[in-house]
Amino acid sequence: MENQNTIGTQFKAMKILHAALCIGVIVILAVMRYLVKQDTASALQDNQVFQIAGAAIGFIGVLGSRFLFFNKTRVALNTPSLTEKINIYRAALIIQMALLEGGAIINSIFYFLTKNDLHFFIALGLLLFMIFGRPTRTMASMLLFNNMEDKQQIYDDSIAL
Repeated sequence: MENQNTIGTQFKAMKILHAALCIGVIVILAVMRYLVKQDTASALQDNQVFQIAGAAIGFIGVLGSRFLFFNKTRVALNTPSLTEKINIYRAALIIQMALLEGGAIINSIFYFLTKNDLHFFIALGLLLFMIFGRPTRTMASMLLFNNMEDKQQIYDDSIAL
């Protein structure tokens, strides 16, 4: 059996990448939570700068990831090739996940340094945005195609790319 590159295999690869990024953030958050709860030493003086920076990084991560995701996928509407559309969607998804993951990791580091639960919950919120931003064929069809006939292509696993 040949190992063909189809729409189905592309979405499986994107789902595996998405799961790996989410699991990485879950592990980091779990380790930081455990270390903070086990640590009896005093934290850095709770500084408002950390609180403002953590909230700003989380906010910018969410807005920036959505803005770049939709900006990148808008180009695909004018692209005729299905392969190029899938590649554009994959690149936009990776950028979106990277921005959310970066904000979550930075806030988990702030949580470890300050022991302020605000940073933990900001990182948890960014993780939830990552989880709910998973790659789906429905989202891809809405973003990549103009008419209904073309949208049906995304559901056909027999199309080789």
